[in-house]
Amino acid sequence: MKYLLKLIFLYLGLNLSAQTVSINVDTLKNKISELAILEIESSKAPSLQIAVSLKDSLILNEGYGLADIENNVPATIHTKYRTASVSKLWTASVAMVLVDKGALNLDLPIQEYCPNFPKKPFDITTRQLLTHTSGIRSYMDLEEELKDAKTADDSLKIRNRYNKELLGEFTRYTEIGKVLDNFKNDSLIFKPGTNWHYSSQGYRVLACVLEGASGLTYQQLTKQYIFEPTSMNSTFEDDSWEIIPHRASGYRIQRNKPIRRADMRDVSENLPAGGHLTTASDLILFANAFLNQHFFSSETIQLMSSTYLKGDENSNEKIPEWRFAIPNKESYGYGVMIFPSEDTKRFGHTGRQAGGSAILVLIPEKQLSIAILTNVKGWNGYMSFTKKIEEIIAKMLTQ
Repeated sequence: MKYLLKLIFLYLGLNLSAQTVSINVDTLKNKISELAILEIESSKAPSLQIAVSLKDSLILNEGYGLADIENNVPATIHTKYRTASVSKLWTASVAMVLVDKGALNLDLPIQEYCPNFPKKPFDITTRQLLTHTSGIRSYMDLEEELKDAKTADDSLKIRNRYNKELLGEFTRYTEIGKVLDNFKNDSLIFKPGTNWHYSSQGYRVLACVLEGASGLTYQQLTKQYIFEPTSMNSTFEDDSWEIIPHRASGYRIQRNKPIRRADMRDVSENLPAGGHLTTASDLILFANAFLNQHFFSSETIQLMSSTYLKGDENSNEKIPEWRFAIPNKESYGYGVMIFPSEDTKRFGHTGRQAGGSAILVLIPEKQLSIAILTNVKGWNGYMSFTKKIEEIIAKMLTQ
């Protein structure tokens, strides 16, 4: 049974019993390899890095394709990819750790912790930042913004704001407070708590709140509460200007056009919302720690991974139509995406930004976690691809 991985686990219920689940690792590796190669060919993604955990055991950790097309560098398990918005998972986790420690109150106005963010006509709370219900805008859509311009002066102001935001994507930031200057004086797009709008800017403000509540920098917080306890040694701040070993080169896909290098972007301004490099196996370390209550209680996990303000059409205090908020009818909790599912609960986060896409899916009932990273922004198949991996594992477990 040289190539057989035996996973022994306990179910705690009315009785305590032990079962053994066996998966042929070589067979799994071959099946996922075939799937990954087909996906790379069909989607034009340069590479995929995939890690899978079952019952807390890493049963797959592989790289496929090219981390660097120009130099023909293969992707490996050591290749570092951009996390994009998957970073929101550990920013939210730090927030809930501070709540458990009594250092952070989710329902106080955020200026209690982040006085650098100006007061608005309505109070904003940390709970609203976590759940994307704060009314703080996300990235500017220049064409949409210009539609609201009534005069040439309005258009000029909008373009100046847009250029300032664009400049931020090429600026190296070392302090969270400086990042807020790019949007902190903008008007809210709705009264906090009355609607939902996915906002990476809101998570930048959240980092300011966490720093004020703890007296530590955001980098110190993630290191102390997330990365070091989980031994996520391959996860760190993405610095576009540094030489980082095993960093994947980023690319972009455009319809009916050859693959091209990704646009240059320094993501330090987006650090708390999506500014890290990582590996798929490090994401699995986080997933296992999260599910095993290493950060906080099962009650906190349930809160974070439950839809916030799902609402109904007869309520003015809740958000009635989630399908207009997130594509594919996902809903959102506290820094956690809840993925559509007909059988068992699935949650985690996805991410897309210049030069990378990422997905981490946690399935508590099956004690299964799947992490996938790639070095292209335009890969749209991560949800269906993840589902295929899950189906392969489920089939192997029943054989």
